[in-house]
Amino acid sequence: MCGITAVINKSHISAQFLVQANAIVAHRGPDDEGFLLWNKEVGLQRFSGHDTDKKSISHHELLPFSLEENSWKVGLGHRRLSILDLSPAGHQPMLEEEDLALTYNGEIFNYLEIRAELLQLGHVFQTSTDTEVILKAWKEWGAAALHKFNGMFAFVLLDIRAQKLYAVRDRFGVKPVYYTNTPSYTAFASEVKQLRLLPHYTFKLNEQITYDYLRYGMLDHTVETFEEDIFQLAPGHYMEVDLQSHQHDIHRWYHLAPRSWSGTEDEAITQFASLLKDSVRLRMRSDVPIGSALSGGLDSSTIISLMREVLNEEDLKEHTIKTITSCSIDKRYDEWEYAEEIIKCVNAEPHKVFPSFEKLQQEIDQLIWHMDYPFSSTSQFSQWCVFEEAKRNHLPVMINGQGADEQLAGYAGNDMSMYIGLMSKGMFLELFKELKAFKKYNGKWPVGFILGAIQHKLPKGLINLLPDRYRVFKQHVPSWLNNKKLKERFAWPNSLKDSLYNQVTQDPLPSLLRYEDRTSMAFSIESRVPFMDHRLIEFTLGLPEHLVYRRGERKYILRKAFKDIVPTKILQRRDKMGFVSAEERWLKEEGKDWFERMIAQANTERAGFIKKEAALDYLHQIQKEARAFNFDPWRIICFSEWLGQVSGNKTSTVKNSSTI
Repeated sequence: MCGITAVINKSHISAQFLVQANAIVAHRGPDDEGFLLWNKEVGLQRFSGHDTDKKSISHHELLPFSLEENSWKVGLGHRRLSILDLSPAGHQPMLEEEDLALTYNGEIFNYLEIRAELLQLGHVFQTSTDTEVILKAWKEWGAAALHKFNGMFAFVLLDIRAQKLYAVRDRFGVKPVYYTNTPSYTAFASEVKQLRLLPHYTFKLNEQITYDYLRYGMLDHTVETFEEDIFQLAPGHYMEVDLQSHQHDIHRWYHLAPRSWSGTEDEAITQFASLLKDSVRLRMRSDVPIGSALSGGLDSSTIISLMREVLNEEDLKEHTIKTITSCSIDKRYDEWEYAEEIIKCVNAEPHKVFPSFEKLQQEIDQLIWHMDYPFSSTSQFSQWCVFEEAKRNHLPVMINGQGADEQLAGYAGNDMSMYIGLMSKGMFLELFKELKAFKKYNGKWPVGFILGAIQHKLPKGLINLLPDRYRVFKQHVPSWLNNKKLKERFAWPNSLKDSLYNQVTQDPLPSLLRYEDRTSMAFSIESRVPFMDHRLIEFTLGLPEHLVYRRGERKYILRKAFKDIVPTKILQRRDKMGFVSAEERWLKEEGKDWFERMIAQANTERAGFIKKEAALDYLHQIQKEARAFNFDPWRIICFSEWLGQVSGNKTSTVKNSSTI
């Protein structure tokens, strides 16, 4: 995992930007640093930087980077976190016979298989890296090579012969690519903070994205960001830039196409188990130690059980897996009893962290700085603490269960989508069985979901005749929020399948993957997510709904596939936590005054979205339990703190987390 920077210089901007942009993401790659400049007249030139490894300088005969360099057309920068082939041969930007140059972030997990195929075609390799595999694969197959890659990746590739530059993002956006385009330059980066260093950068708030976040908690659901002139390259897309005309075109190279399943249930269970196990096997390829983020839930417990199986099959039975678990002194938010079950089962070496409100207060500025943008809740703080502990225990790679909930109906809102689909198909007997199962597990009928399913197909005029208390899809803007007549984004899916597809591609998975990237990379940790293997996602989203959610049992196929290796206590869990924090307790008890103070002093005037007095009243209602707990107060605080950082109204002493 690494940090990348790339610039197409259309005027005469200073190369200093490359140096600054590399430096500000040193946490993404503390092991090595490199630069490359190119123009037609001089050709390729590679340079060292302040943090370039001495062995890399010697091995590649790198020149010291000079800020006086200004006669360049394309500049590439790279920060390296060494995971595969730790030698200086893996230094980047990497070249392929002076024709191609690459700055790359991520991992191609099936690189050994692709390498073997390229060797048969006559290619000769100088390193053991997946970086070189990308270069030679591109040389052999061009952009079609992307379809061969199983991994998480973001890279910028300079094709000198074609006079083109390509920026590429993986299928589901596990790794980030941001860009901005002006008359003076086109620039790409791993993190937005890099692009804010560009000459003539001016902060311009994107009001629609701000509203989507404050109103719904939605993030990363479009290519737009919180800033008007900065965009993210969409997952499964690449940008092609002509270096002579500067024209750029964005191409979609991957279309998520679920593969309809027509086999038996037993065959589906076997296939699912095989795909997930192979995904874990591929993601355990590393030249550095690997650990696991273990919450105690079904997803992470399954992953660590499969890690144990893979190690045993590779004659590594004596290898002990290290786990990191976020715990709480408040038993309502603590999953240790479940994590302990799986730890005993696989004989892991456990490590625990206890995210505290005091620590959150101390590190909120640092966390927001690393995130680049506001985030949805303090659950991300728990994740932050897990990766911090991973760094303390010298675990450069962590494997976890991100991505399962969205494919396998892990969230409660899926019930109504399923009921809508069953009603639409006239499957009323099946619907009744599902309603009975819901009552069995929850002790009550899902009245709200039933009303929502009925109203979903009713004409809007008829729904408006219903009493307000019975209208499920009513749109009441919170009292504290000024909507500025912006677009509302609310449409309920037509079926469970539609819901799962939306969760994977729009909300919430894209934002969760961004959180994962930022919180892990803040501590120079590469986080790997086996549930994001495209083969698995294409398979699960193509399954009949009853193999995903049946009779109140979420993740049905996951539970059946691994019932022999995951402890029964975990398989039978019906509550869902994940890496939760005690945010409700903090808001109502020990952090009560802090939440009030932060909203009272919120930097809201410039944006004009938040009505401060109404926001305080809203908070007090939650604290007095006159209103159900929700994450709105946190979003108000997080947005205000972030806005203060990026607009220069807040003095912040943010340090690089990779030094911890």
